[in-house]
Amino acid sequence: MSISEDPDCCPHCRSPFEIVFVKFRFGRTAMIARCPNCAIASAEEWRAAESKALDGAKKIAGITRGFWRGVACRMDSLNLRFRYVLALLIGAVITAAVLRHAVHIYGGISREDIRADALMAIPAVALAIIFFRRKRQP
Repeated sequence: MSISEDPDCCPHCRSPFEIVFVKFRFGRTAMIARCPNCAIASAEEWRAAESKALDGAKKIAGITRGFWRGVACRMDSLNLRFRYVLALLIGAVITAAVLRHAVHIYGGISREDIRADALMAIPAVALAIIFFRRKRQP
């Protein structure tokens, strides 16, 4: 191999490259090097030698990657539902507090009467939800 074909040297000034960045992945390595004089960058990617052990590792990695992608999709939807329910719950608590305060202060109704009326309203609301709920389309 002549000096002009040396991959570790700059093709213009023949100075050795400096390694700037190395990234390791499954089955390959990527490296970015630059010449300190010319500022020419060189990007190289090396793949590991193909072998039976590596093929088995690739199969396991593919299965594992598919599993974690499925888990991530389910977690995203769960996370979205959880945020929606949490926001709805916080909004309901704030609305109930404002209504209770307004009824107690401006309506002149005692807190105990408001509590008793709210507890009696729970079965009425539950029955209304059951009777007036829409049928889902199959």
